[in-house]
Amino acid sequence: MKMKKLRVLRTRAGVSAAAVVLSGAGLGLTTATPAAAYAGYCNGQVGRTISNSGYHAKIPAYNGNVDCYMNRGAQSKAVSALQTTLNKCYGRNLDVDGIFGNNTRNALIYAQGREDISADGGYGKQTRTNIKWAYQYSGGIGQWACFYITNW
Repeated sequence: MKMKKLRVLRTRAGVSAAAVVLSGAGLGLTTATPAAAYAGYCNGQVGRTISNSGYHAKIPAYNGNVDCYMNRGAQSKAVSALQTTLNKCYGRNLDVDGIFGNNTRNALIYAQGREDISADGGYGKQTRTNIKWAYQYSGGIGQWACFYITNW
């Protein structure tokens, strides 16, 4: 029992020493990230339809859950959904290629600024709930409209 207690104390001392060294080097240990509040990293998309209107939108999602996040470096259909919205609703001219690069980040910062929310270039709940989404009319090609979604 005494040996086990000594081992625990040595482990705690080692972790504490590592934290001191890292903080002295300008690095820190974190116990949780903002991403912990999300279902996961957006990897696909889900559809949203305005009842009896014929308008349909694609929204970024993680395994069907819209409570997801993404930022520069992401590559998925979720990024394509966001790029389409940034083009149609915020006048950006992005290639809808599913790659979240600098151009997509800059376009998202523009949209975030227009909606008066934190313009950090990352996509999460605040952006999802405060930007307009591009809806395509199913009755005709090329007919788009932008709407806020109020019921998530």
